[in-house]
Amino acid sequence: MKQNYFLILLITAFSFNKINAQSCPEISFVVPLPTEEVIFVFDSPGPTCASRPVAIVIDGSAYVIGNCDTYSSRYVLSSGSGVIDPDNYTVTYGSSSCQYNSGTLLGADDDSFINKALKLYPNPVVNTNKLTASLTFNASAHISIYTLTGKKVIEDKFVQEKSKKIDISTLANGIYIMQMKIENISIAKKFVVSN
Repeated sequence: MKQNYFLILLITAFSFNKINAQSCPEISFVVPLPTEEVIFVFDSPGPTCASRPVAIVIDGSAYVIGNCDTYSSRYVLSSGSGVIDPDNYTVTYGSSSCQYNSGTLLGADDDSFINKALKLYPNPVVNTNKLTASLTFNASAHISIYTLTGKKVIEDKFVQEKSKKIDISTLANGIYIMQMKIENISIAKKFVVSN
């Protein structure tokens, strides 16, 4: 009988940890402002702010949450020298370890070939209202462009195309994140508008 109680207790504890484990957001960017910030963007409404970690660690540097809303979290550098390589870093995010390459979460569905195959130009965007997204192969894909606060500002599609010019005339100067989804793979790239 004691063995059954122990087994039930063990299963309950394991289930509780799995339920409370914080999963890694799909998109993350380092923004070198006067104080470095790390921003996580959720494609759909993310977990509640109360369930997101209060602090994260990257390259031995600590960051504390500065702002949180439905679609994003901002963490501000609180100690340490900051992220060593803003294009490739690993985050301790609650009980999870999340590795990012060029803003995209690496995982079982990651295909680094596709991540490297997406190019955005001109970047920064200066004196034009068009941003070109280019792949090295024909693809059908869904494109979303987000502000750094996680607000979706543009949606578009590739339909068996290698390249697409996207009208960004409605965007103010600033940093934006383009997310491209090809089947079950998500790619994110950062670009700057400076017109």
